[in-house]
Amino acid sequence: MTLRIVPYTVEHEEAVRAFNARLAEKNLDPNLYSTTFPSSHVPTWLPKRPGCDLYQEFFVAVDEGSVVRGGYILKHQSFLVNGDVLPLAAFQLPISEGVIDRRFVSLGVRLYADAARRHPYLFGLGGGGYHVPVVKFLLAAGWKTTLIPFWFRVVHPNVFLRNIATLRTSPARRGLMDVLGCTGLGWVGIKAIQGAIGKYHHSPRVTYETVPEFADWADDVWNDCKGYYSLIALRDRQDLNVLYPATDRRFVRLKVMRDGKIFGWAVLLNTQMSGHKHFGDMRVGTLVGSLAKPEDALDVVACARDVLETNGADLIVSNQGSRAWWRALKRCGFLQGPSNLPFLASPKLVPHLEPFATNAETFHLTRGDGDGPIHL
Repeated sequence: MTLRIVPYTVEHEEAVRAFNARLAEKNLDPNLYSTTFPSSHVPTWLPKRPGCDLYQEFFVAVDEGSVVRGGYILKHQSFLVNGDVLPLAAFQLPISEGVIDRRFVSLGVRLYADAARRHPYLFGLGGGGYHVPVVKFLLAAGWKTTLIPFWFRVVHPNVFLRNIATLRTSPARRGLMDVLGCTGLGWVGIKAIQGAIGKYHHSPRVTYETVPEFADWADDVWNDCKGYYSLIALRDRQDLNVLYPATDRRFVRLKVMRDGKIFGWAVLLNTQMSGHKHFGDMRVGTLVGSLAKPEDALDVVACARDVLETNGADLIVSNQGSRAWWRALKRCGFLQGPSNLPFLASPKLVPHLEPFATNAETFHLTRGDGDGPIHL
C-alpha cells in the first residue's frame, strides 16, 4: 500500500478523527503507546507565529485512499549547545496504525526516517520511560540518553499516604499506608527523612515576587546564566512568554532577587488533582522551569518551595537535568523518586554534546523543555 507523509492540513482532520477511533476500539495501553493524534491541524500549544522559531509542526501518513494511518509532531526550538545556538526539534507523539494492523508494521520506521530527513538535530524528552516501545526503538537506532531525575517533597504526609497510587498497589500496601496515616507514624517518618536530607532556608537578603509575564529582566538573567550549562533551551523573554503565556493563569512566574538584584526565576504550577493515576486527589505543586547560575539554584528552589507550601500544595515535584539543581533540591528537603523522563539525542546531535556523559551533568533540562507540563 502506497503511503505519503505530508504536512497535516484541515483536509485531513476528518480522517484523523477516524484514525483515532480505530485506535480507541483496540483499548491500547496508554502507558506504552500513543493513542490519540491531535484532532485539529493547528497546534493549540505552540502554533507557528511570525518571527518566532518556537513552534510545533504536525505530519500525517496518508494512503492512496486519503485514509490517515499515523503521524508525528516536530517541536522546533533553539538550544545553546556547548556555546553554539542550534535549531533542535523534539520528535513527539509518533503514532502508527501498525500497533493494531500488521499491514502497517513498518510505518513507525518510515515516520522516524521522515522526521530525520526534515530535521538533522532531533531529540526526545519524555516518552514515558525506557520500557516504552518507541523509546526502545530510538535507542536501537543509535540515540544516546540520560535520565532526567524526578524529585519530590511531601508537605502534608497524611494526604500523601492516602493518595499516592504508586505506593498503594495492593490491599496490604493500602492498609499499611492507611495505618501510617492514622497513627501519625507516617507523618513523623516522612518529616524526619526530609529533614535529614536538607533544611535549607534562604536568607532575608533573598526575596521574590510573582509577575504576570517575563520582561527585559529575563533577558539579563539569560545572558548572565547561559554559559554555565552545556545544553539549555533559549530562555530569553520572547521564548519564555511563548512557553508560559500571560493568558495562561495556571502558571505562577516567580522573579527571585538578592539585595534587590534579580538573579533567577521559576515557573510553578499548583494544581488540584482529581482521580489522577499517580497523585489521586492531592494538590500537586510543580517546579516546571527555572534559571539561575548553578550557585544560585539553591535560593531559587527554596523560594519556589516556600511559595507552593504557603499556597496549599500537598506534594511538590520537579524534574531537573543539571546536577547543580539536584543538589539544590536535596538541600531543600526533596527526595529522589523513580523517573519516566529520559532525554534522548539523535545520532547527528550527539557529536555536538560530546563528551556526552560528562556534559550530561550540566544539561539544564526540565519538563518545560519537552512536551510541556502535561498531566500536571
